[in-house]
Amino acid sequence: MFEHDRRRWGNARSALRSVLSRYLNQPPGELTFTFGPNGKPSIEGMEFNLSHAGAWALIAVSGDVPVGIDLEAIRADVEIDRILARIGETDLPDSLERLFYVWSRREARVKAVGGSLWELPKPNVHVLDIEGPEGFASSLALVDREPVPRYCDGGV
Repeated sequence: MFEHDRRRWGNARSALRSVLSRYLNQPPGELTFTFGPNGKPSIEGMEFNLSHAGAWALIAVSGDVPVGIDLEAIRADVEIDRILARIGETDLPDSLERLFYVWSRREARVKAVGGSLWELPKPNVHVLDIEGPEGFASSLALVDREPVPRYCDGGV
C-alpha cells in the first residue's frame, strides 16, 4: 500500500468514527467495532457502511436497517464488463460509466448484507444510484426498504 493510500484509509476510518460518535453520543475512541464473516464492521445499535475511492469517501448511517454504500472511480484501464460477467451480472450496458454503476449497485447490495461479491444479492436488498463526485459511480442499498438518501457534509 502506498503512503497516500494508507493516509486516505486512515482518514476515512477517522471520519467514520467521528460521524458514528455523534449518532451514538460516545467519544470516537471508545467505539467498539465487531466484524462479520466477510469483514463488514458493526457496532451494536447502529447500522452503517463506508466506501472510499481516490480522495473521496462516503458514509451511510441508517439506524437499525442494514445499509451498504459504494463509491467507484470510473476508470478506462479496468475491464469492468469482464469482471461483472465473472460475478454473474448479465444484460450489461455499453457505456463505461453505466458499467461502473452496475458494479457500484452490486457492491452496495452485497455490503448491506455483509455478503460476498460472488453471491447474487437477494431481491429484498433495494439499491439506487446516488450523487457522488464527478468521475465516480456511487450507490446506496438498504435491506427491506427503499433508500431515501439525505446528504450531509461531514456532520450529522
